[in-house]
Amino acid sequence: MSAINQALSKLANKDSEAAASIEKAQVANIKQRSVLPWIVVGFALSLAMGGWAVSQQAEQVVVTSVELVSSQVVTPNEVTTQVTLTDSPTSKMITEPSATIFTSEVVKPVKQAPTKTDIVAQPKSIAAKRNDLPKVEPKKSMLVAKVSSQKPSSNMIVEQVELTPKQLAAKALERAKKAVDSNNIDEALRNYTEALRYTPYDENARQRLAALYYGKGNARKAFDILQTGIKLNEDGETLRIALSKMLVKESQQEAALTPLVHLPDNPSLEYLSLRAALAQRAKQDAIALETYQQLVLIQEDNARWWLGLAIQQERNLEMSQAKTSYQQALSNVGLSRQSQTFAQDRLKLLQSLEDTSSAN
Repeated sequence: MSAINQALSKLANKDSEAAASIEKAQVANIKQRSVLPWIVVGFALSLAMGGWAVSQQAEQVVVTSVELVSSQVVTPNEVTTQVTLTDSPTSKMITEPSATIFTSEVVKPVKQAPTKTDIVAQPKSIAAKRNDLPKVEPKKSMLVAKVSSQKPSSNMIVEQVELTPKQLAAKALERAKKAVDSNNIDEALRNYTEALRYTPYDENARQRLAALYYGKGNARKAFDILQTGIKLNEDGETLRIALSKMLVKESQQEAALTPLVHLPDNPSLEYLSLRAALAQRAKQDAIALETYQQLVLIQEDNARWWLGLAIQQERNLEMSQAKTSYQQALSNVGLSRQSQTFAQDRLKLLQSLEDTSSAN
């Protein structure tokens, strides 16, 4: 038993020594790998693929627009397509250096410098597709349209244009009419006077100017303006008639006949009728007889002219001619009842005088 105990004690001692000799192992902490690089790689990969897709689409759009705009080959120089614009006939085109309305410029997408991780992570198929894309050189612009700008050039050229007297008179007459419409008589007088200074033979402007002075009460000035025009054109009828009517309004019957004493080569009906009436009132028998003779030649069926001629013939003691003229007056229309009664009475008187003279 002692031997067994000794053996057991020795075994126990060995176990204790072995346990004492065992040391704690020093094991290093396992480092946990960071996920940040994987996130960066994934973001770069998605960015590269997105940029490739956008550039692919942009290049396709550019190529399509280039084909639509022009079928010409794009060279480093600008391709110019002239567009002719039809402007309004009244507008004035200003020649100046052409201005570019639209410029289409193909810009190659900007690539970021790939990192080492991007190069490793980029699929070979994507890189191959990018290399197969057509290369478009940047800084090559295509000019789609070029037209002349409507804006005036900064270097404006002032050209002096000389107007003719007729053009200056026309502008003055236009201002005068506007002044009359606005009831600015003084301004109208100035412009009509200016118009006559450029075109003194304009009888219409002269007549209007005289009428304005007469309307303001300056009859003497109006008469002078008309008389000046009559001297410039002696055969003119317009100013003579205007002056005569003004004098009639001033109750100057004898003076009113003075502008009409002159008989033009081909007088108008208005001129002759006014001349005959004024001559008959002023008892200018020679002028009245001459005028009525011309009137009945122009209008044979006018009873007024035959009545006036009959009166003048009776005053000149041309009884037989006067009797014929009275009969012509009564046979035509146009006489008032009073004039008809007067013509009948004169015709009866002439008939009785003729009977008396024949009886003697």
